[in-house]
Amino acid sequence: MSAELTPNARKFLEATPLKALLGIPDEALDAVMAVAYQLYQAGRYPEVEVMCRGLSAADHTYWWSYSLHAATLRRQGKLIDALAELEKGLVYEPSNQKLLAMRTEILEVIAKETAAAAAPVSPTPNPHVAV
Repeated sequence: MSAELTPNARKFLEATPLKALLGIPDEALDAVMAVAYQLYQAGRYPEVEVMCRGLSAADHTYWWSYSLHAATLRRQGKLIDALAELEKGLVYEPSNQKLLAMRTEILEVIAKETAAAAAPVSPTPNPHVAV
């Protein structure tokens, strides 16, 4: 049996968040978002990542989960992964100013790191003389 989805099934799943299929109330997701943000503020990034993945699975169309997940990944130095989360959020909210600003900031940091890594190493002005 093939696991391929029909185009109509794909369209339905893309347009319908899991929260709607399972009857998860927005208030429940709001509570999870509040806890995720508190954990972020406390620096408990692995837990935040898990919660953000769950929130994104429950409602893949809501930008906030992608934003917090990206911020968490950025704090951990995972810039490429953070950028990927922002791009996912921008699919659903292409003009969201927070997502766009975060993407710009991360791209600037990546560009600086890339330039620094590519910069030639200059010799030291006072090399040590072996005796």
